[in-house]
Amino acid sequence: MPDIKKSVFAFIAIFIVPLLVFVLLESGLRIFGVGTSFDYFHEINIDGRAHFQENPDFADQFYPPALNIGPLENTFAKEPDSDLIRVYVLGGSAAMGFPFRNHGLDRLLATQLRAALPSRTVEVINTAMTSVNSHVVYEVARSIPEKSAYFAIILMGNNEVVGPYGPGTLNQNFLSNISLIRGFQALRRSRTWQALDGLVAQIKPENAQQDLKWEGMQMFTSHGVSRNDPRMQSVYSHYEDNLVDTIEILRDKGIHVVLSSVPANLRHSAPFLSVHREGMSDEQMNLWRDWHDKGSRSFEIENWHNAISCFQEALETDPGYAETHFMLATAFENVGDFQNAKAHYIHALDLDALRFRADSEINSIIRKVADAAGDDAFSFVDSAAAFEQASLPFQAGWNLLLEHVHYDFRGNHVLAAEMSRSIVSELIAPGNYEPLLGEEVAKRIGFPNHETIDNIKDLQRLVQHPPFPGQTNYTDLEGFLDDKLASVTVEVGSPRDVVRRRRDIVSSGLADWKVHFELAALARNSRNRQGTYYHLNQLFKLYPHNRESYMNVAELLSQDENWNEAISYLERSLFYTRGDEIKIAETVGWLGTAYLRTGDYDTATDLLLEVTSEYPDQIYLTLKAFGNLIRYSKETGKLDDLDRYVSNAQRYAKKLVRSGDDEKYPPLYTRMSQLMTMAGYADEAQEWADAQEH
Repeated sequence: MPDIKKSVFAFIAIFIVPLLVFVLLESGLRIFGVGTSFDYFHEINIDGRAHFQENPDFADQFYPPALNIGPLENTFAKEPDSDLIRVYVLGGSAAMGFPFRNHGLDRLLATQLRAALPSRTVEVINTAMTSVNSHVVYEVARSIPEKSAYFAIILMGNNEVVGPYGPGTLNQNFLSNISLIRGFQALRRSRTWQALDGLVAQIKPENAQQDLKWEGMQMFTSHGVSRNDPRMQSVYSHYEDNLVDTIEILRDKGIHVVLSSVPANLRHSAPFLSVHREGMSDEQMNLWRDWHDKGSRSFEIENWHNAISCFQEALETDPGYAETHFMLATAFENVGDFQNAKAHYIHALDLDALRFRADSEINSIIRKVADAAGDDAFSFVDSAAAFEQASLPFQAGWNLLLEHVHYDFRGNHVLAAEMSRSIVSELIAPGNYEPLLGEEVAKRIGFPNHETIDNIKDLQRLVQHPPFPGQTNYTDLEGFLDDKLASVTVEVGSPRDVVRRRRDIVSSGLADWKVHFELAALARNSRNRQGTYYHLNQLFKLYPHNRESYMNVAELLSQDENWNEAISYLERSLFYTRGDEIKIAETVGWLGTAYLRTGDYDTATDLLLEVTSEYPDQIYLTLKAFGNLIRYSKETGKLDDLDRYVSNAQRYAKKLVRSGDDEKYPPLYTRMSQLMTMAGYADEAQEWADAQEH
């Protein structure tokens, strides 16, 4: 008996007491607002109705905040209307729609579903993010509210090696045990961990991760992982576990899962990194090099049969060199042997040691999981097979993709069409449903437009950096994007051409809110105030949750001296600032100005002082708030207020100088001189002007 008591007391002392301390500490930290929630969605109240809104901090549990990786903006009602069909999209940057974020899978799918189900309202909520993998998507699924949607699409697999906890990632150690990964993530989400992490950051502020900037794929180019790397087995195991669990989580929440295989560019994306097999002797290396060089010379002069023979000899010596397989596949394609071309394109993909694409094993796992999932609230869409079918007799390449994994409009159209088939067949009796043709979808969503031109230019800048210049067909990639930019630029035409093309779709009532947003911007640029008002009002009817639209209306109303209405729109825009200090300070300061113009001095003063006290890091906006306070008190003869505001502004600016923060805002001295001049403080104005010179 004494031994049992000792064991019980030991168990309590070792496990129960620390657990209770942790629970109490965690609860206390939450009560006092220490740390942040890493749930994907926050709940907010808009006009007395509960809504969900994405959490900008969600990805910070996986990546340093400095990288600024985060969700797309989404705001939607917690309790959906009875006629609403809501669909979640889960995945990485390809599912997100990069580079065409406003013309990606989500928007094309919504267009297809609205055409197929004209009596229903359709919402597609895109939760995808750049550079994320199944570990992140699993956490997204855990955060999705129960019974909040009919469907959830899963399109993931490109970032399993380079995403969080992959062997090729940049900011975390590889872990082979998925339970450890999930346990560690749970610990990182705790307020206790966040509090300790904050203390460490204060003690040791010189953290290299704080200075990280997102530089795209080149951040991962020093983390090659060969196909034979033993860690790859854990990668595949983790992917399968996460996929199975994600599906079950979503189905348990009453959501029908649509799982997709992952298409990649086989035909026109040369391997990023080829590696030789281990243990090759000098003699073997020389033999391989001799055959590969001979094949390359034949390849250059389009002597395809000789190139095939030489590359096959090279592979006899080193069967794992990805680039040889890619060039051999291209040679086979040029002699019309498409089956052998396909096999070697797949080998080139699987052997690429910079693993930015879902390889054949990932898609095999997807198909295996799909076979085992059954028909209960589950569907499988073989998008990779659909891409191949759309590309026959070739493999998928620049006909559907822009580079290695991101889809052109035609690629997104294939995805959306196949997924709409799956969803529509679940909602109505299977029949003769046929998705809209690509031309009609493009017309309804306004593709391409001037934003498309900018998107392609952004992609051109991206591919100038590693790993793209290392691809053997890099020159062809540059030429392809040059041609794409030229053709799209001609197709888009002038702003007047864009408006003309949108006229029919707008008059038919089939235009979505983003079409109206684009037309409002074009009308605004052409100084068509009536047209701007019209399209913004139509936009709000279709989607009342876009902050930029509220700010645009407020600007128009301000210009028209309609301050009371402007205040209403500014106040509504605060629902969509998502905790962004710059946006909050901008809006609050603008509200203060608007209330000044209506004569409500007390409210205006409170708002402007809120900017100066709550958001001092926003130097431009803080000085602007001081300027409005100083100007109004000067104009109205409120001299006591004027003296106080001048004193506060002086104190604020001098503090910036002492701390060295004036370097963050070089116009500080000029702006302070202007404020002092406005206030009638000539000596102080001269002091700031003299300080600027020194």
